[in-house]
Amino acid sequence: MNKLYTIGHSTHTFDLFINILKNNQIDVVVDVRSIPYSQFADQYNKDNLKLFLKKNGIYYISMGNLLGARYEDKSLLTDDGKVDFEKVVETKLFQEGICRVTDGIRKGYNITLMCSEKNPLECHRFSLISRFLDEQGFDINHILPDKIIEHKILYDKLFNYFRLKSKISLEIEKILNLNAIQEFLFNDISKKDMYLALNKLVAYSPYT
Repeated sequence: MNKLYTIGHSTHTFDLFINILKNNQIDVVVDVRSIPYSQFADQYNKDNLKLFLKKNGIYYISMGNLLGARYEDKSLLTDDGKVDFEKVVETKLFQEGICRVTDGIRKGYNITLMCSEKNPLECHRFSLISRFLDEQGFDINHILPDKIIEHKILYDKLFNYFRLKSKISLEIEKILNLNAIQEFLFNDISKKDMYLALNKLVAYSPYT
């Protein structure tokens, strides 16, 4: 009852997208794009997507206003002008969005959070929303076209990479295939340090 998925629509055809959803028994798509439109795949514009999903028996809910990643409020930005995820999680809107999602999960819906990026590491659904829900005890799974990756496994691998290399990589296969030597991993780098580094790398800036 605490399982949740995430997915990026990328430029997938509708046929591929719906097959992925049905293969994972998804019955609700929660759109977490701040702007629910796609420049490169207009089939994922809000109205088109909502109609398509309805025809396939899947609910569509737009929640970019609650769980999106774009903010203009200067109080929610870092010193270098990017959205600060640490501050976003404290906002009333974000907490409202989380409550709506978790209520849906508890009611028995099989939900996926959807954004545009195929790679979850490049998206706030990993470093903002999934991080928060993971810390609340939810089981999050990131859907890729060819596999599903558990958030905890991807996080552990990324954290080991970060401790070993002192930098973030967004290349999933490189991270998953890393064979870290344990004696190099005992240092003072924390989980928060890794997420802050990822935040700086992927967060939206209203000034660019």
